[in-house]
Amino acid sequence: MKLQKRSAFGWGASGAARANPTRGLVVHYDGSNQGLARKAHSACVSYWKATRQFHMGPARGWADIGYSYGACPHGYVMEGRGLGRIQAAQPGGNDTWYSCTLMSGPGEDPTPAQIDAVRQLRQWLMGKGVAGAVRGHRDFIPTSCPGDRLYRLVKNGTFSKAPSKEDDDMKLSDTVKIKDWVRKRWPKDEGLADGAISVNTALGSGYAFSRAAAEGVERLVPLVEAQGAAIREMAAALAARDEAVDVDALVARITEQIERVTVRLD
Repeated sequence: MKLQKRSAFGWGASGAARANPTRGLVVHYDGSNQGLARKAHSACVSYWKATRQFHMGPARGWADIGYSYGACPHGYVMEGRGLGRIQAAQPGGNDTWYSCTLMSGPGEDPTPAQIDAVRQLRQWLMGKGVAGAVRGHRDFIPTSCPGDRLYRLVKNGTFSKAPSKEDDDMKLSDTVKIKDWVRKRWPKDEGLADGAISVNTALGSGYAFSRAAAEGVERLVPLVEAQGAAIREMAAALAARDEAVDVDALVARITEQIERVTVRLD
């Protein structure tokens, strides 16, 4: 789980009262579209800080940000009040359930990384003695929260599934689409093509850009070797001008070698 602690935002310990929520996790949303999936992760950090400022300001006057945690579109879980604290998120369940707000609004679907962040948070909480139940804010009081889109995912069990497993241990024999592999680890930067990576995104997402480059080169090695072998064979055949060259057989041989490489770049 990519957890960003309160200290990462410059916050000290929560001033909220102690509690022991054990019944499960409640899903929330913001109520207005945020567009954070199209922005760099730094925008999510700014949003989280602004939410806390609003909750502690004159409009609310709460002791801290209202939620236990937040899940951003880039797959980060951000600590709000955190473990063992009463919340201001769902009246009737503030001291018995943990809360997690997805940083989105009614017109936005959660990203796959965001859904997985909620699943990872749920699994992590279960490891601390919290039940695995998932509810929506509207299960406690009449409200539109967490919106129809998220509430459907609550009801159909999407958030209650086990989190996906990272495929960092891929072997050279694995079949993989590089574009999908890139998109899974780095969200799109605004203005970049689908699946593209920028250095800022790689570093901001907590992944070393050098590691990505190294893994990418590793997966290209068999392809380059196959192409090199084919080129050498072609060169040798053409050099032997006193012998007939069976072009069809040569092309078939090249195709066979390339097809043996299971790493796909499409």
